[in-house]
Amino acid sequence: MASKIHFALEGRLGITGGPHVPPESYRSFGPGEVAAAQWANAAAGLVVVGILLAGRLPLRGRRSRLVLLVLPHWACTAVAVVGAVGMLGGALLTDRGGALFGGYCAVWAALLFLATRDLRHRAPQPSRPDVPVGRRTSRHCPAPRDL
Repeated sequence: MASKIHFALEGRLGITGGPHVPPESYRSFGPGEVAAAQWANAAAGLVVVGILLAGRLPLRGRRSRLVLLVLPHWACTAVAVVGAVGMLGGALLTDRGGALFGGYCAVWAALLFLATRDLRHRAPQPSRPDVPVGRRTSRHCPAPRDL
């Protein structure tokens, strides 16, 4: 995100370690649109950070965890994987560059995958705070009474 902010302040396209951006790429942007695009990319990075931090919240219920945490985590992981494959593949098959940024995307894809896997395997919070996770009961299996 720091790189995107730096590029936004300078009104340049690209990212540190990314592929070379030819001057003709600027033709499709109007005045001030390059900086706006870079600010939008930085904001998207902050959204991803927010999704990752939300994964640490103690949400109850399987459905809320799935919709609010697991699916967005998998979406972020998929975007990082696609970015890594695209950047590394483009760097290896063409002379446009960007291998450093592709490697950076690959590292983030691996980290996002591990965070998402951890999130899926973490035990959900009990629905009643007075009942420990190991002592949850259903209507078919009553809890043993403490003596």
